[in-house]
Amino acid sequence: MTTKPSERIVVFVTPAQKLAISKTADNLGISVSELMRRAVLNFNATSEQIKVAGIVDRLRAPKAPDALNVALKSVAAKAAAREAREAAASATKRAAQARTVSQAQQAQPEEDAEHDTDQGDDASLTDDTRSER
Repeated sequence: MTTKPSERIVVFVTPAQKLAISKTADNLGISVSELMRRAVLNFNATSEQIKVAGIVDRLRAPKAPDALNVALKSVAAKAAAREAREAAASATKRAAQARTVSQAQQAQPEEDAEHDTDQGDDASLTDDTRSER
């Protein structure tokens, strides 16, 4: 994969050097920029540095989102939302059940109190019946 050149390096040369470089580029049928790039790449140390710099540039370049990652993130978000809704519904249901049990327990002592007086009345009737016998 090649990248379009977008950076500029200014090199100062004498008028004679510029004329020589321009004639050389014309004779080769390439631009002065291409001639300069090729000349620099012919130096081994610089060539290796340029290759490394090119790799670094490609690694730093913004990448298009991977379709699989986008799909997986979407599925994970939907699953998390569903689980949150289910947890909220479950918590609401448990709260309603707890209120029902609490209301039933609060009502039960009143019913027990009514039953206790009835039992006491029955016991007193039984005691009265025994004494009559």
